Amino acid sequence: MFRKILFALMLLTLGTSHIKLTEYSSDYMPDIYDFADTGFKKSATSAVVIFTFDEKQEPIGAGSGNFDLSAESAFSNPENPKERLWTAEVSDVSTNLHMPQLSIKFGGWKGWQGLEMELSYVGQKIPSQIVYYDSHGQIYIPPTNEYPDGYYYPVEPQDSVDLNDGFLRFNLFSIGGTGYANILLSQTIKPYFGFGFSFGLNNIQSEYPGPGSFAAKNVMAAFGYNIKDAEKLNTTDFGAGIHIPFGIKFLFSENLFVNPEFRFSQSFLSFGSSDAYLKERDKGTLQSFHASIGLGLILK
Repeated sequence: MFRKILFALMLLTLGTSHIKLTEYSSDYMPDIYDFADTGFKKSATSAVVIFTFDEKQEPIGAGSGNFDLSAESAFSNPENPKERLWTAEVSDVSTNLHMPQLSIKFGGWKGWQGLEMELSYVGQKIPSQIVYYDSHGQIYIPPTNEYPDGYYYPVEPQDSVDLNDGFLRFNLFSIGGTGYANILLSQTIKPYFGFGFSFGLNNIQSEYPGPGSFAAKNVMAAFGYNIKDAEKLNTTDFGAGIHIPFGIKFLFSENLFVNPEFRFSQSFLSFGSSDAYLKERDKGTLQSFHASIGLGLILK
């Protein structure tokens, strides 16, 4: 008989201890290759972003992730209307949690099969880092005394930008479903893995108008424009995602169990940012890996 479960829990991301990581050193990189420092530093920093701390340096969880972004101008190129005025792409931007993941699940299982519905929230942010991006096209500079008709400034094909801590904050609210395969080790220990989809609202916030305008801030400043005078980014749009959980249910009684779980997830984001002549369209994929633990109640 299909065993019904009311799985009401708050998934709290596992706490971590303070661990002092060795500082990255580039002393020997030129001996390998002139530009090895950039690649090695990127690998080293992306490989260790797994311990998350708040502004007071208190640990709030275990989790890591990255963000891939494609951005383009909302306006067409006047010389070729089929093209955007500018485009830009950046990959493997490191992210971490700024809030523990919270979830409530409802579902059940029969034998080795299981199904669950889930309501969840997860908060991530982009920490301080230098990112390298690819860009093409030109930026339109509004009219100035020197350029009364405006000016088209060509962008560099490759460039870098130093991001502030919390440059983008992601607040993801979703509802989803997951199918599970249970491994029946014993009556009290039940490992599992699964695959699921989710849909929901994605809120993206920043102290700046948007990613593209932030990258262009120095160019705009040279023409007398401060992008921080524009409205800060705070937008909410629909999105979808996928997730792959795996964990173990430890049954302590006929109706109570504890559930440690690891989860890989991808969220697909689409939003508009910036304003006026810098208005842009952004699409991104937010990938993350979380460790969590929950408490479950079985209703027969």
